[in-house]
Amino acid sequence: MAAETITIADRARDVLARFGPPPPEHTVDRAERVAWAVARFDGGDHDGAAEELTALLDGWLPESFATAAPRILTGERAVQFATAALGGDHPYRPFVSGRNTPEYAVAGTLARLVAGHADAEEALLRTVLRVRPGEHLSAHLRAARISAAFAALAEAHAGTPELLDGWAALLDENDRPRLAAAAALLGPLGLAETDQRCGAVEDVDGERLVVAFARADRFDDALALATRLGPTEQQRSLLALATPGLPAARAKALVAAFRKCPKRSRERDDQMVYQHRLARLFLALDRIDDALAVLGRMRDCRISGYGPAPLAREVLRWLDGRRTEATSERLRAVLDVLAGDRVIPQELASVVVDAVPLAHALADEPLRAEIVEVRVPRLRARLRVLRWWQLADAGLAAALVDAGDRTAADRLFAEAAGGRPGPQLSRLLARLAVRTGLPARDRDLFAGLLTGVFAEGRWSVEAVLPVLDADALAAVPAAAVAAASEHHDRVVVAVARFAERTGDLDLLGAMLDAAPDAQSASLAAGRAAMALARRGDLRDAVDVARRCGLAAGG
Repeated sequence: MAAETITIADRARDVLARFGPPPPEHTVDRAERVAWAVARFDGGDHDGAAEELTALLDGWLPESFATAAPRILTGERAVQFATAALGGDHPYRPFVSGRNTPEYAVAGTLARLVAGHADAEEALLRTVLRVRPGEHLSAHLRAARISAAFAALAEAHAGTPELLDGWAALLDENDRPRLAAAAALLGPLGLAETDQRCGAVEDVDGERLVVAFARADRFDDALALATRLGPTEQQRSLLALATPGLPAARAKALVAAFRKCPKRSRERDDQMVYQHRLARLFLALDRIDDALAVLGRMRDCRISGYGPAPLAREVLRWLDGRRTEATSERLRAVLDVLAGDRVIPQELASVVVDAVPLAHALADEPLRAEIVEVRVPRLRARLRVLRWWQLADAGLAAALVDAGDRTAADRLFAEAAGGRPGPQLSRLLARLAVRTGLPARDRDLFAGLLTGVFAEGRWSVEAVLPVLDADALAAVPAAAVAAASEHHDRVVVAVARFAERTGDLDLLGAMLDAAPDAQSASLAAGRAAMALARRGDLRDAVDVARRCGLAAGG
């Protein structure tokens, strides 16, 4: 066993002893227990990892289980787990409370675990098909779990459509449409046979089936089905069919279908969501001027991600991938939209740090000068109302750094150091600091900047840590300790989590020493246990994990 891992184990035990047990109300996050199981698996302890996941059957399964379980639970062990789960509420639950779409249904993961075991597959399907008391009030939850199960099994059995008859035999007439979720098997058969087997295809399964038809080179079937779906599903499905190089006749039919596509309502936001998707369809078909025409007539939208500002950024990214199309006229059209009053400041703030460097990099010399002298000041003025004007300057600094000026952001670094610049600005400045070599050029200035980033709390810490290089990481322990934030404990835990994932035991040890209370000490020690497990130091790993309440099995 390496000396450094012994040290981490001892430091974890010391910090747990120093604070004593966590408060009675503290419970170990079940996602942490999944992470612990994955760490044991990665370290070669496959039996122990399976025991840890099996112990999770006593409560709610977290979303991370969907990724971990198929890796850790295989063969008979997977079947045993899924069979045990059928006796409780797991087949009827989502991974995240309140999420009622198939991608969140636990039943889909259980289906992946039993795939290839006929008896277990049938038992699972019979379970998810059961109508539970009072379920007529939440029929969408039942539809989601059945769809998730059929979709997963169909993907596991791709190329064997004969299974459809056996599955159909389990369904009563009312449940016939549920078979449409088996898109991987129905796609090659086409829409006519799907209708014959399933009756009407419902929205919950329609988008997946549209994609399956397209992958089976059944474009006409995909288009026909898409136009039968509800407004949101129809728009998304038609957009999914738009790909560069689509034959002209198909592209024309697709655009015509989208133009006829209903909107959810006459409300402005629903109208703008439609316009946003129409422009994206044009971009996917390489029709840039049509996309710009849509962008030019859009109005503000309060549904996040669908207003003119995010669309302007998408247009710039499209032009960045096709630089011969990036004419000054087109770039000016995008910049006019961003500075116009149809973009609300909140939305502008979310894209300006990306949009300015993109436009600057694509522009010719006259337009670059215009961006610096005219365009950025206009954007700054639009953001001043929210006191986010520095975001425009940061976008310009990023553009100038891209152009070779390593000191372009130094003024912003100095202004932000030791303060609280806000999550978005702090993340951008940290990335710029690394790109410009600030940790080596001015360690004190970078330390002050990082302290400000950490003062924003866990979300900023988690966003910034992955972009830091070795010089920058050296400043992290002091910044975590100095972070003047009510979420100091969460900052320490976030850094400990990063250190464990990257195998940085020195940084992990520093966070153990910095833990301010029993709860954060327990969480940081849990990450030490995971680091030990990944390195194969199982005895110390399990000992530490038991001390902090993380381990379920030995």
